[in-house]
Amino acid sequence: MTNSPGGPDWYPDPTGKPGLMYWDGRQWHADVPAATPPAEGPPVPPAPAAARPRRHTGLVAALFAAAVVLFGIIGITGYLLLRQSHRPQTPAAPPAPAASAPQPAPTSSATPTTLNFTIPSGKICQVTAQRVTCQTCVPGHVITNLYTCTDPAPALAVDTQGILDENPPDMASPPGPQELTSGQTYHVSGWTIVVSGGWTRFINDTTGHGLAIAAQNFDSF
Repeated sequence: MTNSPGGPDWYPDPTGKPGLMYWDGRQWHADVPAATPPAEGPPVPPAPAAARPRRHTGLVAALFAAAVVLFGIIGITGYLLLRQSHRPQTPAAPPAPAASAPQPAPTSSATPTTLNFTIPSGKICQVTAQRVTCQTCVPGHVITNLYTCTDPAPALAVDTQGILDENPPDMASPPGPQELTSGQTYHVSGWTIVVSGGWTRFINDTTGHGLAIAAQNFDSF
C-alpha cells in the first residue's frame, strides 16, 4: 500500500483480497470499529451561576437589623416600666406658701372721731358721725342757777334723724377747737356746717336733719 485512502470509509482490501476493509483514518479494519471517544480538549469551566441581586440581600439584612433594634427597645422599655411600677412612690413636697402682701403700717395720724368747733356765739360744738352736741345759752331754757352765759353752759344734742336730746352728758371745754367763720360752709364727718346771719346750721348729708343754733336761740329740724 503506497497511497492512504481519504477520510474514514469502506475501501477495497489493500492486500488485494476480495472484499472491503474499513479505513478509520489511521488503520484498516475488517469491520467498523466501535466509536472512539473524541480527543480530549482543554477542560471547559462550568458556567458561572447567576449572581443573586445584592440589593435584595442588603434589604433583608437591613430589615433584620431593624427588627432586632425594635425588639431591643421594646424589651428595655418594658423593663424600665416594670421597675417604675414597683418603686415606692415618694410623696410630693407641699407647695411653698405664697408670700403674703405686706400690710400697711398703722398710721398715728388717724382722723379723730370727735371734732370740736367754736361757733360765732362763742360756744363750743362737738361733731361726730352720729350726732352734734352744742353748748347753749338760751334764757329760760336749759340754764340753771349753777350756770350763767359766761360759764361753760349746759348742752343739747341732735342725732342724724333730728331728734333732740336736751340732757346729753356735760361738755368740758375741749382744748384748741377750730373757729368757724361767718359766711363759710364746712363739710365734716358726714355733716355740712353753714355759718350765716348769726346762725350756725349743722345738716346731716344723708338725712337732711340737723340743728341750727344762735347766740340765744336754737332749732332742731
